[in-house]
Amino acid sequence: MHPPPIPQDVIYTALYAALGLTDSILQIWITLTFAVIVSTYIAGDRFNRHVYWLLTCLYAFASFILLVRFGSAAMQAFHYKNLLIARGFEPWPVPNVVSLVIGGGSVALIISGTLGTLWFVRSTWKQLEGRQAG
Repeated sequence: MHPPPIPQDVIYTALYAALGLTDSILQIWITLTFAVIVSTYIAGDRFNRHVYWLLTCLYAFASFILLVRFGSAAMQAFHYKNLLIARGFEPWPVPNVVSLVIGGGSVALIISGTLGTLWFVRSTWKQLEGRQAG
């Protein structure tokens, strides 16, 4: 016996919840990134090697987890969008390329922003380490 089909409004609700989750994850990552940049800029001269490594590892790990969560939420959104299309409904009046640009751009932003932030933290630490040694 097959389960009853999921109503259209429930699929739309799930689709927009998944899209909202991707936005929320991106906002969390941006907040985390700026917190790391600002804390490094303001308090970097008080960082020792252990704090530098702690900050670097925690930020890299958090960014990785948020990237995986973003991908998971995006896959959910595509699943529900495809489910609507399979049932003959139009999920939104924009071409698929827009979704790919937004999704791909967000992934590129998270990856390049993470690498840039890690580079900034490392270069700040190296400058401070050089000043302390000299």
